[in-house]
Amino acid sequence: MANEQERESFWQVHVATWRGSGETQRVYCLRHGLKCHSLSYWHQRQIHREGSPAARPLTLVPASILPEAALTPMEPLSLITPNGWRLEFIALPPATWLNELWCKQP
Repeated sequence: MANEQERESFWQVHVATWRGSGETQRVYCLRHGLKCHSLSYWHQRQIHREGSPAARPLTLVPASILPEAALTPMEPLSLITPNGWRLEFIALPPATWLNELWCKQP
């Protein structure tokens, strides 16, 4: 790459795309031919520059509630935190437990 600004722009795009993909860093990197430690480095660098994702206010988005019959044990619920943690649930946990977990994020 020609310069630092181009390199940073390249990795900002990949970090943002990875965050939105729901994939692990390893899977994303394999799919895009990237080194995992490089994506991790740029992800951490972005966190330090922007501040901890847990310190930023949460953005709530609308969600549709499906009838219980629409959820099957083969379709886990995924919760992806702003700092990249992904939790999958086969059964829905109590909302109070999820709230406590979310508030305790580092």
